[in-house]
Order: sequence, then C-alpha cells, then structure tokens
Amino acid sequence: MARFTDPNHHQKGIHDMGSPRKLSSIAPCALLSLILSVAGCGADSDVDPNESPTTRAIRDKVRADMERERLQRVGQRLAFLNEKLASLPNAHTLAASTSSAEEDESEGAGATGLELGEASYSQYCASCHGARGHGDGPLADSLVPQPAKHSDGNYMNALSNEHLFTVIQKGRLAIGKSSMMAPRGMTLSDERIRDVIEFLRSIANPPYGGATR
Repeated sequence: MARFTDPNHHQKGIHDMGSPRKLSSIAPCALLSLILSVAGCGADSDVDPNESPTTRAIRDKVRADMERERLQRVGQRLAFLNEKLASLPNAHTLAASTSSAEEDESEGAGATGLELGEASYSQYCASCHGARGHGDGPLADSLVPQPAKHSDGNYMNALSNEHLFTVIQKGRLAIGKSSMMAPRGMTLSDERIRDVIEFLRSIANPPYGGATR
C-alpha cells in the first residue's frame, strides 16, 4: 500500500519547532545545560579547549561558591545534631563499652598516651582544627565561628585541663559557646580524652609548662 506523504510535513515541523509552546519546553533544557556546565558538572575533559580565561574563571568561581555553600549546610546540620546529642541524658557514657574495647586493642599495641591522643585528635578533630592544631582543617573555612587554634599557647595555656576535658567530653555548648563542636564523650572514654589533652599540651607554642594530665 502506498504511503501518503504530506508535502508540507517537513515545513510544518519547522513551524511547530518555532512556536512559543515548543520553545518554552526547549529553553529550560538549554538553560539547565548551560548552568550545569558553568557550575562545573562533568569532567574537566569536557571543557571547550577554546574556552576564554574569563569564562573559565567564572566557572571556577561558581564551582568554589557551590562547594562553600555545601560545606556550610553540612556544618549547620552537624551543629543541629550536636545540640541533640548534648541534650541526651548521660550521653557521654552511651558508647563507653564499644570505645573501651577499641582502646584496649590500641593500648595492647604498646602505644603511649600521647600517641593515642594524637591518633584520636587526627580522627575526630583535625578536619576542623588541622592536624597540628593550626585551625586550618579542610572544613575550617566553612565554619562560623572559625575553629580554635590549639597550637596557640598564648590562648591554650591559660585553659585548665578540667576545662579542656569538659569541652571535649560535652562540646563547647556545655560552656555556653558554639554548638559547632561535637561532644566526644559519645566516642571517647575519659582516659582517651586525657590522652587528647596531653597531645594538645604537646603542640602549644609557646610550650605549656604545667601538668599534662
């Protein structure tokens, strides 16, 4: 059977594509594609090699701004969770059995308190405060207020071991400060917190002259 072909079919299709209704569905897709491209979605290998320095700079700035906003949202969420954790009754004792078993294994390896304190600091504190307490951790720029500089002896040496113990165990909210710092009593035993304090004393500049435990 012969198939009837409308001679105006091709031309009609062109007119349809140019209609406001068709354009209204195509434009958002094109705009979304442009936004995703500028926002840095996709591999760098997809970037036009002829891209101008100005366009590249805009792309990089948008990408950096998006990452900064993402980290800020993460920080806000952590602050909310920290407040909830701090409000739990006897929160610092809930994970004692689990953490003590892990610590016993570490202590069996012959590590000193200072070494164990540094390991715990690296795991739980360095992301904000930096590996050596300079306040330069990968999340530092997204936090308000900025993380304390634990290596600053002029600031840290005036704080007692008891004060530091409370802050680590219950979070800064326990002393009326920012809730951005999580209470670590959920994951660290009292002995391990003292190990962390010993490590903090070891990185102070000028050096701390009192008892480290």
